[in-house]
Amino acid sequence: MSYAEYAKALALGQKEVKARKAKGLPVHPPVLDEILEGVTTRGEVELGLVDIPVELIIGTRSAGRRMAFSPSFYPLLEEGSELSVKWSALCDAHLDEGINDPVKAYEYLHDFYIQEGHKRVSVLRYFGAVTVPARVTRVLPPEDGSLTSRIYREYLDFYALTGINYLWFTQTGRFARVQALTGKAPGEEWTREERQEFFLFYRRFLSVYDDKTAREMAGRVTVGDALLMMMNLCGYRPLRDCTEAGLRATFARLRVELMAVAQIVPERPPVKKLLHTVAEAMTDTAGTMVEMADILGAPVKERVEGREAKKDTRFD
Repeated sequence: MSYAEYAKALALGQKEVKARKAKGLPVHPPVLDEILEGVTTRGEVELGLVDIPVELIIGTRSAGRRMAFSPSFYPLLEEGSELSVKWSALCDAHLDEGINDPVKAYEYLHDFYIQEGHKRVSVLRYFGAVTVPARVTRVLPPEDGSLTSRIYREYLDFYALTGINYLWFTQTGRFARVQALTGKAPGEEWTREERQEFFLFYRRFLSVYDDKTAREMAGRVTVGDALLMMMNLCGYRPLRDCTEAGLRATFARLRVELMAVAQIVPERPPVKKLLHTVAEAMTDTAGTMVEMADILGAPVKERVEGREAKKDTRFD
């Protein structure tokens, strides 16, 4: 069995726990039952079989399994434990034929909490899966007039039209903006082809939305915010039809504007690095000036050499 893979996953979990401890952050997934204590919800809705984004799986339904996993669902129990044996067996199954059995999850305010299938989520996340098949129950939050509540109401309307569950924004009005930029009228449903097309575009955007940017923007700007900003400036169809290299270049140009929107001040380079950068710039400038002087002086040089050649011929 894949005990070596378990050892690697365990090391990732231990590394995550160490990093979060250093920052004073929780080292285990949150528990939905604890989050809902004292909250008057508006009931539950069965969504059926849904592909849920791995990045939105943040916790467990109950506290029973939370201690066995890091917040990213990497395992934390030692090698030789029952978890390691079952995890390794699932790893073999995934490598042989894939994991197809859906997990059971609850969705609350756009986050997902696992009730059954923690090990499946852990294995799939370890191998870089983008989505996980799940039978999902939505827990409807109270409508308290907060910004989150209003955004979630817009998300529910957008989800009803598109089935898209991977977008989230920090302000109201942005789901409607996506609807408009993709050429859809208010209240118009998306076709299956349009959903697949947008998902492929979203996946390509994720490939250029690098980890460093994601860490810097965390808590201030969502991936959806960044994506919508690019769509606002460039249009959906030009970006959709753009190559990955072109998309990467476009995002690089817009990164400064995105940082400004997120109110993030770029780090100042250390003094040594700054002086080195200035020196490099001066060297480059000097080199460029020399090249320009050579180019501009070439005609003069040619005339002078021509005259000297004529003088030499007079003595032949």
